Amino acid sequence: MTMRTKLFPALLVLLALAFTTTVAKGQSSGNFTAKLGTTQCVVNDTTGALTGGLTVTSLETTIRTPNSGFTALDIRPSMVTGLFTRTKVTSDSSTATAVAGVRVRVLLDGKIVAPGTPAGARPTDGTPGNLADDGNPNNDGWVAYNKRFQQLSTNLFNALGSTACDDPSTPEVELCFLELILSTLTANSLDWVVGDVGGGDHNVKVEWMLQPTTATANEAACVGPGVLTVTQVKTFSQSGGIVINP
Repeated sequence: MTMRTKLFPALLVLLALAFTTTVAKGQSSGNFTAKLGTTQCVVNDTTGALTGGLTVTSLETTIRTPNSGFTALDIRPSMVTGLFTRTKVTSDSSTATAVAGVRVRVLLDGKIVAPGTPAGARPTDGTPGNLADDGNPNNDGWVAYNKRFQQLSTNLFNALGSTACDDPSTPEVELCFLELILSTLTANSLDWVVGDVGGGDHNVKVEWMLQPTTATANEAACVGPGVLTVTQVKTFSQSGGIVINP
């Protein structure tokens, strides 16, 4: 057996090892980043009032991705949201309504990420906390994480004489009323997905908006704690890739 014949099997082994290492590196999806806000919303056990929560309205991080047409990001904003609503009806006001909610969006390098719409566009509505509420949570990338509509109505006072519900000596005191107060804390999580992000450093930002933006005696909302996680993944057409339906 010649020296060349002896070296040939060893050369094949080395080539196989090199190929295996290259494939492993090429298939590695391997990047993860996170940003956390730990301040918690608190519900008062006596009054139902909300306190605490994050004073900021966004979490932001950066992730570096390789140059690959198969690189995608799975972005997951998870947060505890608190809602407070109070409706009170009296003989002077037979219907009361309260609305509270939390809306969330994700931006990649300043552009809207699906399922926010329109995906890939830049928002036009300003910054959280200073937004015009047009009633459509999907405009400019916003998605409802939590929302409550509460309404209380009664015709009970129609059956009562005015003297039964009013105290002439103290007009500011309403003797007849019905009141409903609801407070909740819930943990919410949703995956936001963007494909073909390209190589380089990318800014990922989650923003949220409270409704109402300033708490009142009848309506309030809060966020906290909150976690933003970003995972780099690989997508291939054989497995379906990323499909966005309207």
